[in-house]
Amino acid sequence: MKNKIKRKKIGLALGSGGFRGFAHIGVMQVLLENNIPIDYISGASIGSLAAAYYSLNREIKGLEEKLLDKQKGRIIGISDFGFRGGLVSGRKYEKIIETLLGRHIFEDAKIPLRIIATDLANGEPFVFQEGKLSTAVRASSSVPIVFEPVKHHGRRYIDGALSSPVPVEALKSLGADKVIAVNLYHKNEFIEKKFTFTKVALRSTRIALYNLSQHDIKDADVVINPDTSYYVQNISLKKYFSSDIVKEMINIGRKEAEKNLSEIKKLLN
Repeated sequence: MKNKIKRKKIGLALGSGGFRGFAHIGVMQVLLENNIPIDYISGASIGSLAAAYYSLNREIKGLEEKLLDKQKGRIIGISDFGFRGGLVSGRKYEKIIETLLGRHIFEDAKIPLRIIATDLANGEPFVFQEGKLSTAVRASSSVPIVFEPVKHHGRRYIDGALSSPVPVEALKSLGADKVIAVNLYHKNEFIEKKFTFTKVALRSTRIALYNLSQHDIKDADVVINPDTSYYVQNISLKKYFSSDIVKEMINIGRKEAEKNLSEIKKLLN
């Protein structure tokens, strides 16, 4: 009897991107609807939340339902305190994450998971692969100045976007044969040519993150790059987590995943 040819093991890297991160939900909806297997998953910053949820539940619809406060038309908790200009208590933020993920640990994940944060002391990426998921996600999404760094085994960790915004390498190390990367930083964010002092600062940050993400995705086999640039440039900060914007991000993620579906299916051969 001929041996069956084993399919390639697929890894999914979910990148950072703040409110753009809801596009991950749309991407994953399309992958699930088309029976694209995800054997390994990684995430940085907002991508770490989607990655952790999927690794526990093997579905993504529930994350959208848990996040959205339908009565208030906004995302639970996060939009209430995320941008007041000062440090937010890590404990409060972690409790919000626990409402979404429970008090699970990495060993509870049904799919091998890696979450990336940045070591505040040396600036290098740190790969969380054990302990509480909520702690790892909080560390990975601890935007400097907004959220307190996470203390973990005597070191401090901040946003994974600052060292590895699209954690492809973590999946290669796990054993993924092929990697699908979702990069939320799009070149169309740089079309605008008129700058105020504030816009110069914001553009500088986006340039750094865009270039870091380009470095990360060079080893990916398929890159899904949702174009959310219109919303990055044209909506105010306070609307980032409104239900309307969340739905738009999800829809943009779906459309971009559908564009790449034929290339993704080729990875299985």
